[in-house]
Amino acid sequence: MFRKLFASTLGLLVLALALFGLLSADATRSHLLDEIARRLEADAEMLRILVTGNSDLHALQTILQGMSRKLEVRSTIIDQDGKVLADTDSDPSGMDNHNVRPEVIEARAKGKGTERRYSDTLRTDMMYHALLLKEPAGMVVRVALPLTRVDEEVGAVYRTMFLAFAGIAVVAAMVMFLVAREITHPLREIRMLADWVAAGDFTRKASTRAPDEIGHVAAALNRMAEELSTRLEKVRAERAKLEAVISSMEEGVIPIDAEGKIEGANGAARSLFELRDAPQGLRLWEVVRLPGLEEAALKALRERTPVRDSFEVGTRVLSVRLSPVSDGQGVVLVAHDITEDRRYDTLRREFVANVSHELRTPLSVVQGYVETLLEGAWKDEHSAVEFLGIIDKNVRRLSSIVSDLLDLSKLESGGQVFEPRSVDVRGLVERVVEAFRPVVARKRQQIQVELSPSAGTVEADGSLLERAMSNLVDNALKYTPEGGRVRVVAGSENGQATMSVEDNGMGIPESDLPRIFERFYRVDKSRSRDLGGTGLGLSIVKHIIQLHGGTIQVRSSMGVGSTFIIRLPRERTS
Repeated sequence: MFRKLFASTLGLLVLALALFGLLSADATRSHLLDEIARRLEADAEMLRILVTGNSDLHALQTILQGMSRKLEVRSTIIDQDGKVLADTDSDPSGMDNHNVRPEVIEARAKGKGTERRYSDTLRTDMMYHALLLKEPAGMVVRVALPLTRVDEEVGAVYRTMFLAFAGIAVVAAMVMFLVAREITHPLREIRMLADWVAAGDFTRKASTRAPDEIGHVAAALNRMAEELSTRLEKVRAERAKLEAVISSMEEGVIPIDAEGKIEGANGAARSLFELRDAPQGLRLWEVVRLPGLEEAALKALRERTPVRDSFEVGTRVLSVRLSPVSDGQGVVLVAHDITEDRRYDTLRREFVANVSHELRTPLSVVQGYVETLLEGAWKDEHSAVEFLGIIDKNVRRLSSIVSDLLDLSKLESGGQVFEPRSVDVRGLVERVVEAFRPVVARKRQQIQVELSPSAGTVEADGSLLERAMSNLVDNALKYTPEGGRVRVVAGSENGQATMSVEDNGMGIPESDLPRIFERFYRVDKSRSRDLGGTGLGLSIVKHIIQLHGGTIQVRSSMGVGSTFIIRLPRERTS
């Protein structure tokens, strides 16, 4: 900017000075030529006065020689026939006829004539002035002056003007340098400020010392930089919040541009779609190879309407929603894992079916025997007593199922009243085992109790823990054949209290182990019902232990037996 402004201004000044010099030199030359013409005319008039009436050639030559010395001009006298009678610079006898000279022709026609031309005799540019004499008739006097003096004077003018113009140009250049620097310096600061702002540096400021428009522009740019800085900080803060929200989302989020290329992916998306590297710049269907995903994405892009679908990724089921952005320049894919939801739906349906089945069986038995009694069987005392016993058994089974369902519902919903206190683990195990002594004796089974002093105490609800242990011992006795062995142990492990129930019964298949704590799940359904179980005992045990912040584990082998291990923290953590 500085160089352009300085060079253009200086160029215009030099051009203006050169044009002015040329015009001035031309005017000076014209003025000098006019002065010479007037001088020659005066000299010719003087010569005419001296020559008039004198026809002596020698006298004429003398007169011309004297005139030449005084006037410093060349003088020539030409007769009527064009012959040169006298000349101050050349021998007249050797000169050609001068009637053909333009100034002589003009003088004979108009009385006087002036001409500028190159002289072959003197070999220089000359100015001639001829004057026609009345006496002697037809004689012409001519005076001439070389124009070298004019060229010398014009050259002197050129030199003077050049020096003057050079001085003016130097001074003007210095002035223009200072002015251009004064103008461009704030502009340079403004440009640098614009570069800093473009680079993201909003701390710099342009000088606003200039009181003119440039200063106003600098002040406006400073304000703009401050405003941009403020807005950018807000945008960064909002973006940071948005990124934090997206990063913390359990749903996978993948923004896609109008060409189907991935612009980013949060951690949940990389985990859900098993992406190890950053997928930016790749098309969605090149990275996530799911049948139907490409068609769904293209449909959302083309029709600009949300598209929802579900896909299986390995053992998981993902629900995917493709929503177009407001400007139509892409879509946002949001995916979340619905595997558990699907599993819970399945469990819910199985639970309803199981509850219906568990309730329908005793209800059908009760209804059948009541109808039989109503039809007259009550009259048979022996049959009536038998039927009422069966009805009582099934009503008790119904009551047990409903009671267990209510207890399980309280445990799952947090409605169970929890009364923590210090509970002696060994004392609790002893009470549970003593309660089952009659059952052990009836089935001629053995029950071994091992109580370590390290079992200590735990902060727990004693009644709930007794129920959990009772369910485990009851199951062990039920599924252990007569003459079998059940072992109950209380101890500690890694700072936690432990209680375990081990039997040598039929065992649990490995494929059933992950599901044994589900409601109404039975390994041997027919035998479980015969033994009077509701199918809810282990589910209740699991929820009781979780309520105390503990864990329950099962190990089992078919034909060898099963072991259930409870681990409880000394103090309740959840």
